Amino acid sequence: MKTNEEITSYEPKNFKENYKAYLVDLLTKDYEFCKSREAAEKKCNKIVLDLRKKGEIIKDKSESSNKLYIDPDKKENEEFYRELSNFLNASRISRKNNKILSFEANEAPYGMITVHYKGQNGKEYGFRLHSDQLGFSAVPCIYFRNNYPLSRYLEMQKNKLDKLKNKSDIDVVADFLTKYVYTTRTLGGSFLWPESWYKGYNMSRGNGREIKDKIIKGNAGYIEDRVDLTLLEIKHYFEYRELDDKKNFKYSGDILFRYYDNLDAQTWFGFFDSFEDYVDFFMFNDFVEDIGIGGKKEYMPINILNGEPFEKDCLYYEEDILKNICEKGLKDVLERVMNMVANRTKNMEKLIAKYNQTNDTKGEKHENILHE
Repeated sequence: MKTNEEITSYEPKNFKENYKAYLVDLLTKDYEFCKSREAAEKKCNKIVLDLRKKGEIIKDKSESSNKLYIDPDKKENEEFYRELSNFLNASRISRKNNKILSFEANEAPYGMITVHYKGQNGKEYGFRLHSDQLGFSAVPCIYFRNNYPLSRYLEMQKNKLDKLKNKSDIDVVADFLTKYVYTTRTLGGSFLWPESWYKGYNMSRGNGREIKDKIIKGNAGYIEDRVDLTLLEIKHYFEYRELDDKKNFKYSGDILFRYYDNLDAQTWFGFFDSFEDYVDFFMFNDFVEDIGIGGKKEYMPINILNGEPFEKDCLYYEEDILKNICEKGLKDVLERVMNMVANRTKNMEKLIAKYNQTNDTKGEKHENILHE
């Protein structure tokens, strides 16, 4: 973990320098795209090893891993999950149901975050949460595959730089992508899903791959790992819950809708009164706009393509938007998401700092120290 004056990173100590060196190498050399992830990882590992031999990538003596990048979502990232757990407990302290709900990080044998709650019968139950980063895939091997937003942006810039060969321009591109990855791999770059359906929904909203327990058809992959469309599906989830006539639900094509019958999903979303309550709890406020009228609060996710809230009652199932977007449009998307995540991370860390003053892991004491 590395902390600066603004936000905390959970990447290796020399991440910024090393990740940039890797990107500069890609921008200045010819390489071919790979059809498989395995082939991409092999090429990536060779470049990292060569750069390390040249001294352009530095491994800190205190780190056992040789990885250039560490996915914060991995269950072994205990520090990351501990801080997420602290945030969840801090956020729920002032809620009316805080006595029946608490969170504990890294409990054996599964790790990550365990949700502890009391049922109507007074008995205690639990299930696990898994983090899901919302800022597009950033593992180094993706740059050898052209179906990811970050790899597409790098390739767009490389095509221009091949003509210019200007080192300052190369540094600008590498600095931008490094800053983007650094920022979006903080606390504010996380969704949290129950472990029982994390893998299915994560895969489906990312690239639409079929999974064992659900055969995804139709709109599979339309989300393209976008935070705005994911929040829109969550909004629709709460709308469906309140419908009397559920047969005519307009958004039955949502990927999340296919997991509505999952008991952990129903329990998880059942802790929140509404989409607005969910957004406030998780501090997604920079990702939405209040479109309510007459004093009634109603949040609408902001479209990351244009910075405007989605129109009400519209369907957004068009596929391959990010695969076909222009260079300027893609950079606007990345900058918009990066700024949203940075603001959310700052707000989450401020809340955690207050919470830590209680010195109380599960937050069962001092309920009124926050949100005075």
